[in-house]
Amino acid sequence: MSELAPSYEGRVDFVIISAEDTAQRGDEIEAFGFTELRHGLVGFTSKGDPLVKLPGHRFGKPEIEAAAAQLLAAGV
Repeated sequence: MSELAPSYEGRVDFVIISAEDTAQRGDEIEAFGFTELRHGLVGFTSKGDPLVKLPGHRFGKPEIEAAAAQLLAAGV
């Protein structure tokens, strides 16, 4: 995601949460529906509402760009 961040500067913020921090966020992980995989990507609107949820690690640049496009279309 860090390679994509410059392309979206000022429009979409990319924040990577460490494994240690993720482990301490069990309630959030459960709320996003990542209970079995325990991690994933969540795209939030500017109001803080989760709009895009991609569980696990099985997504790449195309899926991340599609998530960013959804956020931008929603007026993030």
